[in-house]
Amino acid sequence: MSKIGKFAVSEKIVEVEYPDIDGFFIEVCYLSREELQKIRKRSSKISWNKITRQREEEIDDDKFLKHYAEKAVRGWRGLQIKHLAEMLPVDLEGANLDEDVPYTMDDALDLLRYSPDFDRFLGDVMNDLTIFAQEERESEEKNLKSTSNKPSVQ
Repeated sequence: MSKIGKFAVSEKIVEVEYPDIDGFFIEVCYLSREELQKIRKRSSKISWNKITRQREEEIDDDKFLKHYAEKAVRGWRGLQIKHLAEMLPVDLEGANLDEDVPYTMDDALDLLRYSPDFDRFLGDVMNDLTIFAQEERESEEKNLKSTSNKPSVQ
């Protein structure tokens, strides 16, 4: 195994705050290129093109989004009904606006489906490796502080 391969992880989960909604935190799992290719492969189908008389690979967008949501969004906290109006067109008449929207796979999929901003946010997080490396830096800083605070032995 290569030196880089020894350290690489295929998944890493971090909690990030959604920028437009205070207190709405999403658990996002980093997906490696290999994992994204697996999702793509599971979401593709081969069809016959009558015009070119050749087989063509076609991505089923609904399948892809479902598999992507399952892998990438691992949970959330702090989302309330009133926040939905900031993410997608909704009719909230008669709803308890302060009611929490607990994480479910179906709701994560619907947010990706109906909210271009949430979809874009998730893509931005996935492409910003500093978010996934931040946890490591904070841990290293904490270790450095704890070792520098120890009294020296003389």
